[in-house]
Amino acid sequence: MRFSKQPTLRSAASFGRREAVKPRQASARPAPHRRPTISNRPEARTREALAQAAEVVTTDVTTAASRGKAYFNACLAGTAAFVAALFFLSGVENRVFQAGPVLLFLAIPILPTLALILYIPTVALSDLARLLRVPRGWADIGIGLVLGAGLGIAFGMSSEPDGNKSAMMALAMTTGGFVGGFAFWRAQGYPGTTSAGTAAAFDAVYEKMT
Repeated sequence: MRFSKQPTLRSAASFGRREAVKPRQASARPAPHRRPTISNRPEARTREALAQAAEVVTTDVTTAASRGKAYFNACLAGTAAFVAALFFLSGVENRVFQAGPVLLFLAIPILPTLALILYIPTVALSDLARLLRVPRGWADIGIGLVLGAGLGIAFGMSSEPDGNKSAMMALAMTTGGFVGGFAFWRAQGYPGTTSAGTAAAFDAVYEKMT
């Protein structure tokens, strides 16, 4: 009697041997081609450097324009505060107010010239305050006070020896410097404040002063 071959049985020659594992065929899909990075392409590095330089220049120009606008507002507010303080201290008897339209005519060239002259010490004092890490607000108002007091002292030393008038002018100029420094800080958005409520309170104080 002939036994049929069992398909599931291994032959005696292959007993105890491991079956050979066929290697996995490589995928027919090609590997993606990687483009070179920006650092490997000189023209791309040049474009990137130019873009960064343009961004820095734009930021500096925007900051300078914002500070220039704030300085202009500070000069206007300081001048208005000086005139108001001088009128409050001396009244209409002061020769400044008796000049009338002539005063306005002379103020057109004098005020821009004075603003340009004060810009250099303003920048120097601002850099000094930043170096000493004086908080904004204190620094802005302090710079205005120093410049106003300096103008008052200079006026008192160069004018006729009259104690009362020199003191009133010095006090009026110091008041104008204080308001101008506060106006500059306000125009910059109250940098250094920790909450919106504090900025709103300072806005209320500024509106009462002006």
